[in-house]
This record gives sequence, C-alpha cells and structure tokens, in this order.
Amino acid sequence: MNQLWRHRIILILIVSLFASIPLLYALNGYRAISKLTEEMHRQDIPMIKQVDELIEHNRDRANAVRGLLLYEDERYIEQYYFSTSKVHDLRRLLNASNQTPGAIKDLLLRNSAWEEEIEEVFTVYETDHPQNAKKLAMQTTQTTQTILEDLSQIKEKLYRELEQKLELTTELTANYKRMCISLSILSFLLIAATIFLSKLDENTPTSKRSGRNPSASGR
Repeated sequence: MNQLWRHRIILILIVSLFASIPLLYALNGYRAISKLTEEMHRQDIPMIKQVDELIEHNRDRANAVRGLLLYEDERYIEQYYFSTSKVHDLRRLLNASNQTPGAIKDLLLRNSAWEEEIEEVFTVYETDHPQNAKKLAMQTTQTTQTILEDLSQIKEKLYRELEQKLELTTELTANYKRMCISLSILSFLLIAATIFLSKLDENTPTSKRSGRNPSASGR
C-alpha cells in the first residue's frame, strides 16, 4: 500500500508539473508583451506627440512672421509669442528627458538660434523699418524650412519605430498563443496518460504487485 501511494503522489506531481507549463509560458509572454506595451505608452507615443506639437507651433511661428511682414498686422506678433511660449515648454520637457533622442536636442539648439534671428526681425520691424525686416526675414526662411523638414523626418522615424514595436507585439502574441495551445494539448495528453497508468496500477492484483503466488500461501 505504501508503494501504491508513492506512485500516486509521483503521478500527482507529474500531472501538476505538466499542467503548470502552459500557465508559466503564458505568464512569461504576458510580461514580455506588457513591457513592450508600457514602453510604447510611456515613452514612444508621448515623444511623437511632443515632436508633432513642436512642428505645429514652429509652423505657426513661421506663419506669424510671414503674416506680420505681409499684412503689417501686429496681431501676428501676439500669435508668434504665444506659439513661442508653447515651444519653450516643450523644449524644457524634451531637454529634461533622458529618453529624448540626440537628434531632437540638436534641432532644439538650432531652433533657439532661429528664434534669435526672428527676434532681430521683430526688433528691426518695431524700429519702423518694415522693408529691412522683410529682407532680414527672407534670410531665415531657409532655416525655418530646414528645421521643419528635419522635425518631420524625426517624427516619421519615431512612427516607424513604433510600428515595428507594434508588429513585434502582434507577432509575440501570435507566437505565445500558438505555443500555449500546443503546450496545453501536450499537457492534456500527458495528464491523460498518467491517469491511465494510474488506473492500470490500481487494477493490478495485489499478488502481482507484490510478486507472491497465492497458492504458495496455503502451504
């Protein structure tokens, strides 16, 4: 009887072991996918939004300068400084983050140099020299366009990296799903086999398990 119980305990342990394999594998996959998803939500998506806002406000500032010099309407000055304050807020956030790519920080430095040029344009304009301000602003047009194009390229690169991570997450999910199903089927077969062997062990006569001949006991 003790041997029978030892067999049963061993079978229970084997069944528990194989039954836990799909669960452990699924938990490992969940951690990997959760890590990628968290990284996208915590780092990639906010970074793309900030770069997109940076492009938008820089474009608004450039349009404000053009509008001021074209229509000589000083309301464009307010628009410029409003957009500039937004750019400064984004610049502080991006420069303070260790996750900000070096290419973006380099562009922020160039953006600061461009601001100094625009400040000079406003200074000349406010000293009643609109024509001189227009000539000076034309010199900054190429700088403005280059900065906007570079920011757009960085945003596209960030989008491509995000898409790659999304594809990787989808692929991992599919792989873990297939593996979990396969492991579950394998575990089920192994559990069924162990239960079948356990039933055989229970149905085996005591005399055969002990190796004794019943007729020998009557002598």
